[in-house]
Amino acid sequence: MALPITAVLFDIGGVVVRSPLLAIEAYEIEKKIPLGYINWNIYHGGPGSAWKRLERNEISMDDAFFNKFQAELNEPNMWARYHEEKVLVPPPVPQIDGKWLFWEMMRVSREYNPPVLTAIEKLRQSGRYKIGALTNNYVFPENHPYRDDGSTRALFDIYIASVEVGMRKPEHRIFEHAIRAMGVENPSQIVFLDDLGGNLRAAKEMGLRTIKVPLHDVQNAVRQLEDMLGEDLSLPPSSRL
Repeated sequence: MALPITAVLFDIGGVVVRSPLLAIEAYEIEKKIPLGYINWNIYHGGPGSAWKRLERNEISMDDAFFNKFQAELNEPNMWARYHEEKVLVPPPVPQIDGKWLFWEMMRVSREYNPPVLTAIEKLRQSGRYKIGALTNNYVFPENHPYRDDGSTRALFDIYIASVEVGMRKPEHRIFEHAIRAMGVENPSQIVFLDDLGGNLRAAKEMGLRTIKVPLHDVQNAVRQLEDMLGEDLSLPPSSRL
């Protein structure tokens, strides 16, 4: 018999707040870059890539990061590899403005997703679940307006940030850390919501139940969570996206 779900674990960017992938999508459309290439490039960069080192707090958010990030986005070998994987003939490598794109991603992902925020509030009110966050994040420069003010962290019983633990999704070790922190008997008692397939695959491999949050249909993921938990987590009809 399956153990009951006692904990819900949320990604932040793309789940609790709007996805930075929306900014990437808009940029790719504007610049006529194949949809999905930029995220593919970030995901398939090695463990020493600028983005992944930033999320583990191994480098600072400064010009050295932006220069390396931009160079990786415009790497001809990655461009060729992407098109080979998709069985496409590559056009000339586009010139991607990494610094501009990064700050646009950060701007877009400042806004909460109301359906998910309501779901978190209702789950907390029920008192039946431990509520956690598992996020790949960044350390913004001192006095930057995007620096964490603690308001998002306050929504959760457990808040696990990649820059604080020196690990990032989809590394198995960060899921091991999350399972211990959530205090469950078995990983299957946790349901994990994320917008990225690679993170969800890793979570499944570690025994968690998972829900994918679609880029343009957050409400669908909330409905799946309702079905899984047997809870009403919906927004009032007038407030739905």
